[in-house]
Amino acid sequence: MARKDEEEQEQRDFIHPNYAKAMTEHGVSWNTLATLRRSRCPQCGFEFSLSYARTIACRGCPMATKNCPKVRCAKCDHEFYIQEMSHIGGSEYAERAVAKHQSKVERTYNEQIGRNRNR
Repeated sequence: MARKDEEEQEQRDFIHPNYAKAMTEHGVSWNTLATLRRSRCPQCGFEFSLSYARTIACRGCPMATKNCPKVRCAKCDHEFYIQEMSHIGGSEYAERAVAKHQSKVERTYNEQIGRNRNR
């Protein structure tokens, strides 16, 4: 039974190129897919997306809109680097691209609702 669970986890650990291509054709970038893909906290095992973490755990942090390379677990507050997320694959380039993308999304949202996150 554990072998089946491991295989299912491996399938969720990356974004399949054909899936990414199909989503790109519909206007969804790879960075958006990466921010929405669920990942597991290395400390407590809680599953969450980068988008969820930035919205909940990084609320009030000025670095959330300044290309922060870290992720904070919304359950246990453990911080780790984006490149440690399994679907990013340890790539510093992908980490930077995803951090920039998520920060831009946060900034745009804050501007739309009139919130100043840089205290």
